[in-house]
Amino acid sequence: MIKFFILLFFIILTNTVHLSFAATEKKKDSTALTLISEFNLSADVLGLVELSKNEPNKARALLQGIVVDVSTFNYAEQYLILLVKAELKQQELLHQDVISLIEQAKLLRKHIIEKQLDLPLFSNGYLVLANSYAAIKDYDKAYQAKKSFVDEYNDYSDARRENTVKALTKKYEIAHKIEVNELLDNQNKLKKLLIGDVRKQQEDQQLQFVLIICTILLFILLFLRQLKVRKKLLFLTKTDSLTGLLNRSALFNKGKTLVESSNKHNLELSLLLFDIDHFKLVNDNFGHHVGDLVLERIAQLVSETMRARDVLSRLGGEEFVVLLPNTDIDKAKAIAVRVMEKISSYDFSELGVDRAITLSIGVANLKDTKAIFDDVLHAADLAMYQAKAQGRNQMVSYESISDDQERRQL
Repeated sequence: MIKFFILLFFIILTNTVHLSFAATEKKKDSTALTLISEFNLSADVLGLVELSKNEPNKARALLQGIVVDVSTFNYAEQYLILLVKAELKQQELLHQDVISLIEQAKLLRKHIIEKQLDLPLFSNGYLVLANSYAAIKDYDKAYQAKKSFVDEYNDYSDARRENTVKALTKKYEIAHKIEVNELLDNQNKLKKLLIGDVRKQQEDQQLQFVLIICTILLFILLFLRQLKVRKKLLFLTKTDSLTGLLNRSALFNKGKTLVESSNKHNLELSLLLFDIDHFKLVNDNFGHHVGDLVLERIAQLVSETMRARDVLSRLGGEEFVVLLPNTDIDKAKAIAVRVMEKISSYDFSELGVDRAITLSIGVANLKDTKAIFDDVLHAADLAMYQAKAQGRNQMVSYESISDDQERRQL
């Protein structure tokens, strides 16, 4: 009685598992075939397995022409062919043939890797064997065959679950890596933007610095130009435009300074005042342009005669003044004679003047007058007019003029 209930229980369990497995296989059939294709199964054998489930008659017709041997099929393919034959025999209720075919197939299991045997496509042989044992009422062997099927199915499920977990883990890791890469890319982009902003700020600062430097340089150039213009204007205010010598205003300023310095340090100071003889005739006969050239040349020739400390200036018209610091009256006379001789001996024909040019020179010393510049200049002026009165081309010192002759002579 107990064996009957056990047999009934196994039959119900077998049918339930078989129906569940069939439903699962119907949904996952293509996936299973794809997986087993990795274990070197030919398309013909896989097609035969598929055909045995859907069109068993066609499968029987194909099996009649198939000879199972090692030269044609590998062990896994032989196993599946025997399993297909067993399933077809079971449909014909030839259970002893089924058991014989499954036992032949079991002999091939030792040549097939365990991973492949756990696949439903292979483990289904135990389910076929259990059903045939149950049909001939050999329940112990049916139980053992069913147990083997369930164990292999569980191994397959565990392996499938593990593969799914690995696939999901790998997918998660890939997604995580993608997120990390995106985060790194965003960080790199942010860094590039920050670096770009910093560079732009640096470029702006450099531009501002350059503009400031350019502005400063511009102000410096304008300031230097202003100084140059001011210096030139100051030079023009002190210089005679024709000869380049000190003009009348600069002469008086310089003269006053030298007089004060000489009086303070008890030094000698002499002065020459000379006038070009008959200069009006030069302008009248040869033109004012030639007269200007004569003035320039005389200024040049006299400058060549002067010492470094001497001051030559143009008083106005054809009159010139020479200030001789640290020079007594005798040395001043000697300088006056050298100047007079140099001018009288110079050939002015290259300027278009066909006559000699001479000078009348008056010499005065600070000791011969009051201690002011105007008096020294006035004394030299009197001596110069005395030279003109005596026939021109002469040098006369103020000390040689008697008191009754201190007046202008034309």
